[in-house]
Amino acid sequence: MSSCNFEKLVQLLDKQLDLDARLEVFDHLDRCDNCRAAIYQISRDRDSAFFIYRPYRLRKEAVA
Repeated sequence: MSSCNFEKLVQLLDKQLDLDARLEVFDHLDRCDNCRAAIYQISRDRDSAFFIYRPYRLRKEAVA
């Protein structure tokens, strides 16, 4: 992978690449800050456990 390829990054995360293609993408990730950031963002967006949903209308109580 000589240049940035978003489809390859998604395929890497979906475990659709063979060993040679994975090694090629990992080699590219070592050199490319943009693709490393893209991998982080894609995996973060896919991880529903990453987000903590809180109800907005909570009654605040002071603990003494």
